Amino acid sequence: MTGDQVTGGGPARGVESSEDFDEIADILTDAFRDTPVTSWMVPHGLPQRERYITGFMHAWVRFMVHHEGTALISPDRDAVVVWEPSERAPLTAEDHEAFRADIVAATGPVAERCLTLMDLVDAHYPPGLPPHIHGALAAVRPGTANRGAFLGLAVATLEHIHPRGLGVYCEGTSETSTALWERLGAKPIGPKIRVPQSDIALTPLFIHPDDIARHPAVSMLLSAPTTPATGT
Repeated sequence: MTGDQVTGGGPARGVESSEDFDEIADILTDAFRDTPVTSWMVPHGLPQRERYITGFMHAWVRFMVHHEGTALISPDRDAVVVWEPSERAPLTAEDHEAFRADIVAATGPVAERCLTLMDLVDAHYPPGLPPHIHGALAAVRPGTANRGAFLGLAVATLEHIHPRGLGVYCEGTSETSTALWERLGAKPIGPKIRVPQSDIALTPLFIHPDDIARHPAVSMLLSAPTTPATGT
């Protein structure tokens, strides 16, 4: 999923992996709080709504990172990307049950909706894709002045996937986030993922590793000097 506040800019140095799940969940909550999918999962007006959104993000990110995923955070702590590899050790039934239990404990009265979203994403994951990463979450904290925050994370991710010949699979959660991924070279793949009893749909997208390898911007981005980005 991609927050609508993600924007472009110049590459930033100092991107690092993080296991500070509290900080990551806080950024993601800020970015996703009012998006259509989050508003469906955790309806507005629900007491302690913020707590349940943060709990969901915390549990999901922690699960991914503890199962070979990576969370990258920007130098100013205002943007994050979380991805997981398509080729990793198989998850056991116990892994799945532990994750579901964590979601239930973290989201209380909206656990059923949160698990429904997770099940939808899993059920519609396209089979037979070439090796890739799943760009599960990407967001910039609303109001940040650092317009290079997300691009810095994108370049750091590119430095990982390009030499390994990996593609990128993701789900656009709104027209805005889908358009962002398409600008980065992603193409819709498969039918939209319809959220039950709503007019909300996620758009599955894929960037083929061959398209990444021949994209004219790749060599420029990877060779660009890593200077700090400034706000505009």
